[in-house]
Amino acid sequence: MEERSGYMMIPADPGSSVVENFHLTAREEEILCLVIEAFIMNGVPISSLQLVQSFDLNLSSATIRSILAELSRKGMLFAPHRSAGRIPTERGYRFFITRMPARLPPFDPAQEEQMAIQKEYLRRNFQMEDVLEATSKILSMLTNHAGLVVAPSAERTILKHIELIDVGPDEILMVILTRSGTVYTKNITIEDRIPRGYLQQISRYLNEQFQGLDLQDVERQLGERPVGLEGELHQYASLLLKTLSVHFASMGQRNDVFITGLDRVVEELGSPELNVSRIYEMKDIFRGILRRAVDLDDIAVTIEGDRNPTLSGLTILAGSYRMGEKNIGAMGVVGPNRMNYRRVIRVLEYLRIIISGMMTRMNK
Repeated sequence: MEERSGYMMIPADPGSSVVENFHLTAREEEILCLVIEAFIMNGVPISSLQLVQSFDLNLSSATIRSILAELSRKGMLFAPHRSAGRIPTERGYRFFITRMPARLPPFDPAQEEQMAIQKEYLRRNFQMEDVLEATSKILSMLTNHAGLVVAPSAERTILKHIELIDVGPDEILMVILTRSGTVYTKNITIEDRIPRGYLQQISRYLNEQFQGLDLQDVERQLGERPVGLEGELHQYASLLLKTLSVHFASMGQRNDVFITGLDRVVEELGSPELNVSRIYEMKDIFRGILRRAVDLDDIAVTIEGDRNPTLSGLTILAGSYRMGEKNIGAMGVVGPNRMNYRRVIRVLEYLRIIISGMMTRMNK
């Protein structure tokens, strides 16, 4: 078994820590991972006798029983019934994730899966939101869990064109077009009307200065004094750019999370208290986890039901996608703790490559 992997844990609460000391012996680690793999495969509590019969451990049933008891004492396993075998706790699953191989074989979709993927993407208009929505559907289809995709936040997208339009005595409309084809609009109130001629010149100035920059850099530079403008035009531009910088941070407040397959999660968990609307209410939690995954290069995992009852029984796996060399968004899968982690991770890696390629082509 390999040492540690690239699969780190992301806390649901950004202020909390995921550092955890397990203090297991090598033998306990081996038995715990075997129990979890067997439980994922069979879905029934795993006993010492099953381990003896299924694996060449060179250990007696009594010795394994003692190890299972110690793992239970350390909070890694528990017995759902008095006479039954053991199943993993969420703490046990977290350990399992950190001991998975760092690199798994590439996902190779079956022919029917490949056809479904091509059909889903080819029928789209190749606009960013269409592609991301299709990706959430494909994630759900390939994993049988819920697929999530978060769109790039406005500050991570590249400016293609900006236009300032006079729409009233004290109001202008700011229109931003990104290279990926996304359009953001914002109505902005101003104290004094700016002559249309000056507004057009300021629009031209903004495009000359900021075209090709990401919106985060644009926002940062908007507060600086305009260069190369004189007289009244300089005065109007100075005041307007300061106003624009205040409003820039709120750009992109639109549907930024695409979710497919929540009904599958409800069905898998089988909890009477859990329904689609309740899981949908967790959308902000899912969004936060995926947003934090944007800056990571490897798949990250959240298993926190023992710390946050809202997430009881749930696992979230997330990974970023890129535009060129820059991470701009993230995708993920939500499902029960008992899931085929290897397949889900391989699917995420596979789709990250596809989407990153699409985003990069949109940027050209």
